[in-house]
Amino acid sequence: MIEVLITTDSQKLLHQLNTLLEQEASCRAKVCSLRLIESAYDNGLRMTARLRDFEVKDLHLTQFFGFDTETFFLAVNLLNRFLSKMQVQPKHLGCIGLSCFYLAVKSIEEERNVPLATDLI
Repeated sequence: MIEVLITTDSQKLLHQLNTLLEQEASCRAKVCSLRLIESAYDNGLRMTARLRDFEVKDLHLTQFFGFDTETFFLAVNLLNRFLSKMQVQPKHLGCIGLSCFYLAVKSIEEERNVPLATDLI
């Protein structure tokens, strides 16, 4: 009986893993868009790789608040995905980064550990 339950649970998890792996391709950042950011020159009006890197450094707030490393990785993933799909002016990058950070925290951390949005701002 126990072996049957373990097998059933294993099959459900395997099915869920396969489903998520199929969806992964649609959730990745577009490589061609990220290459555009890398090749952009810094004129103050366009996103550059340097500006993105500065924002990733700002996302190290996860350490300040004592969040898991997974939260940081999700925030960076969300940032990359957003930047690959949208044209962003550098002046909006701080708000976008903070939004990605907050979404990651709300997704991964326990409810009691989530700071108020006003505290983050």
